Amino acid sequence: MSIGVVVFVVWIALQGRLTVANVVGGLIVAVGVVVLFPSTGGAAHRVNPVALVRFVGRLLVDLVRSSATVVIAVLRPDPARVRTEVIEVRLATRSRLVTTVVGNAITLTPGTMTLDVRHDDDGYVLDVHVLGTVDHTEFAASIAGLESRVARAFRLVGDAAPPAPPAPPESGSEVMR
Repeated sequence: MSIGVVVFVVWIALQGRLTVANVVGGLIVAVGVVVLFPSTGGAAHRVNPVALVRFVGRLLVDLVRSSATVVIAVLRPDPARVRTEVIEVRLATRSRLVTTVVGNAITLTPGTMTLDVRHDDDGYVLDVHVLGTVDHTEFAASIAGLESRVARAFRLVGDAAPPAPPAPPESGSEVMR
């Protein structure tokens, strides 16, 4: 379905009444969106519902864990808990959608925030601001696990198989601090 049709239908639904003015206004907005924001013809993805539920479930667990970590840092600050740094993490995916979801999941999690996303010949690189003392290797492995769950939930059409999950960190830490 075209984005213009979706915008038009949403416009009419939000107006609450089907009038000539609302239809004309919806057409103007829909055409404006299509003209001002043309489709880039990005890669097509297929959603795996089971993997999506697993991703969201694990994200919710990580949100609770990270929230507890941030609460402890606020209530009982010490130099190790309130230290901040920016960690560069390279992603294995070439998908813009997977990169966007990973970056947003990181930012959604308390104590972490995606500051920048860069693309080079080898793929995408995220600059992530973290609260607390973090082992860089363990953090990169946790982000690789997050990326793997997202890639399984949103698989590129034409990919033979989803990426293999990375080896879990030995300390059993959560995905993000």
